[in-house]
Amino acid sequence: MKKFFAPLFVCFIIVNTLYADLAIDDKLLQAAERKHGPFAKNRFIDLRDEVLGKLRNDDEIKKLNVVNTWFNFLKYKSDQKNYNESDYWAGAYEFIGRGSGDCEDYTIGKYYALKALGVDPHKLKFAYVIYKDRTGKSISHMVLAYLKVPNPKTKDDYLILDNTNRRLLPASKRPDITKVIRMINGDTGPKSKKWKQLELDMKRKKL
Repeated sequence: MKKFFAPLFVCFIIVNTLYADLAIDDKLLQAAERKHGPFAKNRFIDLRDEVLGKLRNDDEIKKLNVVNTWFNFLKYKSDQKNYNESDYWAGAYEFIGRGSGDCEDYTIGKYYALKALGVDPHKLKFAYVIYKDRTGKSISHMVLAYLKVPNPKTKDDYLILDNTNRRLLPASKRPDITKVIRMINGDTGPKSKKWKQLELDMKRKKL
């Protein structure tokens, strides 16, 4: 009997931890629909079934492209309009539930989705950059950087996932990003107050 039940137990553990970084279950779907409406529920179902459910065994470049494109379809909205705050980090559940957010929210959502797909978080950095918009105005901005090598030395060594550009490109091909101010390690290094709050919100599946 022990030999019969052991494989089932292992399978149960794998299924329930597969998307631990962005778990989408029936309870979450019901809560999202109650708080944000049926479109929010549909967004979570689409992400679960069409992205997390299909890309697990694909190569990392495909994962980066699909995740970048999926999140970029969500609407841009400033923190001031969304939360009446000047600088708010929404967790992935909150961003997807609302269907709108600013550059930090796109970065956070993509980060957690890629982690759920098995991408090593050490390769993913939150990058503070200076971005020049179409009018030539320089703006403080955040993007997700994917490190092609552990210690990048040139702009060819990392790819940019950005809500202002749907193409996955190396930083060397993004002349509109005029400066990389700094990269932070996310949950793989020292944790700031914002990171600790973000982790708490993700653990609680805050909508």
